[in-house]
Amino acid sequence: MKLKSIPRRLGYILGAQWTRDLAWTGFTILLARHSPDVLGQIVLALTYGYLVKTVADVGLNDFLLSTFARREGHPRALLGEGNWLKLVVLLAALGVTWLVTGWQHYTPELRLVVMCIALGLGLDGVSDSFFALCQARGRQDVEMRIRVPASLVGIGFGIGCVLFDAPPLLIALYKPIESLLFIAFALTALRRNPLAGVGWENMRHLARQMKNGFIFTCMAACAMFYNKINVIFLKQYGGNADVGGYGVAWETVEGLSVLVSSALLGKVIFPLLARYWEEDKAAFSQLAGQTARTLWAAALPVIFLICVESDRFLPLIYGPNYQSAVTAQRLLTPCLATAFLHNLAAYAMIGMRRHRLLLAFYVSGLVCNLICCFVLIPRMPLEGAALSLTITKVWVALLTVGYFQWVARPMRLGQWALLLGAALVSVALWWACGHVVPRELAELAGLVPLLALFWYWRPPPPFEKA
Repeated sequence: MKLKSIPRRLGYILGAQWTRDLAWTGFTILLARHSPDVLGQIVLALTYGYLVKTVADVGLNDFLLSTFARREGHPRALLGEGNWLKLVVLLAALGVTWLVTGWQHYTPELRLVVMCIALGLGLDGVSDSFFALCQARGRQDVEMRIRVPASLVGIGFGIGCVLFDAPPLLIALYKPIESLLFIAFALTALRRNPLAGVGWENMRHLARQMKNGFIFTCMAACAMFYNKINVIFLKQYGGNADVGGYGVAWETVEGLSVLVSSALLGKVIFPLLARYWEEDKAAFSQLAGQTARTLWAAALPVIFLICVESDRFLPLIYGPNYQSAVTAQRLLTPCLATAFLHNLAAYAMIGMRRHRLLLAFYVSGLVCNLICCFVLIPRMPLEGAALSLTITKVWVALLTVGYFQWVARPMRLGQWALLLGAALVSVALWWACGHVVPRELAELAGLVPLLALFWYWRPPPPFEKA
């Protein structure tokens, strides 16, 4: 592969992702302004849907991507085996979801909304297998040509339903429509049905091949559960409107976290860390340190602005019904900083082959989240859901970053002190100036030490020496 082709391929992926994200943002804003209750139903359904998708993927995508990249075996046959296995697990996961929603005493309409979106997200796993083949063969352009029109049609259908005041179940059909279009376009590109001619023995053979990746499946499942299960508790003790408010509060934080994780850490930093750990420990610590400082320095101004401006931009964007979500979003903002450093530390631990220890950290995070949900959400549903996730993410970050710091020493004690000092000075300036000058000037004063830290820790060219 020619290096000059990398930006073009990344551009295809990001172009498709950002087009979909922009359409989804418009859909979310429109739905939020239309009905907080319906938005809450969709957010709850998406929570179940992501859990179903995580289970139905059974850790196959990474396995398929690596196998396709090595050009081992017959790709179309492997594609069929993988998708049949996903479909079998998907049916089981949907059955469990139907039972759980009944146990939670959801209304029949809400259960159908959940099942509709869960089915759509589960079917995304089928198209994801094909996209893994595209990525392995350097055909991200094909992936973009499939994702963009399918996403625009599916989300466009949802937007149209909202504009015409359709019932929630009809709105929820946007996801199966999008997912089925993914599959239809993928089959057209393949020019044959990969599901044909695959027997039970083929799937059993594939499952045996995947046993080495089972630990990654468990990690993904734990992470997804502790990220999403608080929404299920919130529905139980709050209501659809509270779930919608939480979805609005979490949207910004999650979007920024995913952007950094997927675009920077996952696609650029992680491969380098894995290589340096085997070849050059000094380069590993150097890269880890510079990345950690840059992420912290970039995260702090964003966190500050979200905290001080939430009461303005949330009602402005989503409408006056979401004033109660302001506190929840402020409680969630520490997740942004912890996510940046936790994801860096997690990728580093994978590169160091500390998979089992990382899984133990994730399991402890799931236990922590369950305890927080049981204790906090019944007392203060919306704020408790936000605080439960924040406490969980801080706990997992302390474990992963603590281990990472102990092994690699990415940041020195003086650098940690500088970081803490900049944050304290920022808060002090904002608070002090807020008593004597307009709000905007006080916020600007609070930003100054954080922006100065970002400038001081900006990535240097060439890469700095330790």
